[in-house]
Amino acid sequence: MDLYKVVRPLIFKVDPEVDHHLVANGLKLFNDNSNILRRIFYTKKRLNLQVKIKNLTFDSPIGIAAGFDKKAEFYNSLGALGAGFVEVGSVTKNAQSGNKKKRVFRLAEDQAIINRMGLNNDGIEVTKSRLEKHPSNVKIGLSLAPGHGLTDDQKVAELIEDVKAIHEDADYIALNISCPNQKGVATLQQVDLLANLLSGIKDLNIEEPVFCKFGNDIDTDELVSTLHSVEGLLDGVILTNTSGMKRENLKSANKKENGGLSGKPIFKTSIAMTELIRKAFPEMPIIYSGGVFTPEDAEKAINAGATLVEVYTGFIYNGPTLIERINRYLSEKQMISELK
Repeated sequence: MDLYKVVRPLIFKVDPEVDHHLVANGLKLFNDNSNILRRIFYTKKRLNLQVKIKNLTFDSPIGIAAGFDKKAEFYNSLGALGAGFVEVGSVTKNAQSGNKKKRVFRLAEDQAIINRMGLNNDGIEVTKSRLEKHPSNVKIGLSLAPGHGLTDDQKVAELIEDVKAIHEDADYIALNISCPNQKGVATLQQVDLLANLLSGIKDLNIEEPVFCKFGNDIDTDELVSTLHSVEGLLDGVILTNTSGMKRENLKSANKKENGGLSGKPIFKTSIAMTELIRKAFPEMPIIYSGGVFTPEDAEKAINAGATLVEVYTGFIYNGPTLIERINRYLSEKQMISELK
């Protein structure tokens, strides 16, 4: 019996943001003693799941997407639940409170969430301090985004400075250039701005791989063209961010809420975009993000061309054992494949 599914109806009676804070507070208790969680949930590392990207070796291809541990408070706890990496943030230069509440909505009938958090976080300096005070035992991706109210040139300049300030505290950098919940962020997907941003970061000569996170709503031809234009300036892509536009065939009462849609409704698009980019750029690492709820979903993302796979909404709906179940499934599939 899956205990989480038994208690989930009660959990889902609580406001989603309040629920997240309760979970976060619980996970924070174990961040410096995460092996306790590893024993409780019987998670283990499997050598045949290791993935290498540039100078990094991930213990598992399955990780946690940005937005779950926004403030770098419980990444080791998530690693103990089986995650091979945790994407912290998104983080902006200065602390931000985000948009007005209520700003998170469950769409249970659609296995989805709509959020319009607005990049609430504690800022670069506080995040940097936490990462340095609490050494990680899981790979850390650091998602960075521009602050509120900046011009395009200011966004580019600020992000370059942010990377310079904090890159040594992360294993890889994820540039959030497509957040639908803060005005103006998605303009960074424009090729001229993106080229300036990536060129500025390249001039820093950092060792950490740099990934760009593109939106679920971007025109695919435009995406391919953009990636050709900045080829050699980035190490990989994250596909995809939440959707600010897709609302077709949703059933839930909250379907008309503004914000970024995540979960099952964007799975098909994210898979298609992954297949497209893998075909166009066979050597480019792809971090898949979008609607993974089951081991079979993760397998489909990998088969589509993903190098790593992130979970978020599926983790909320299916509970803390999801990552270990995916890891076990993928490991066993690989063992069977090797025996053939």
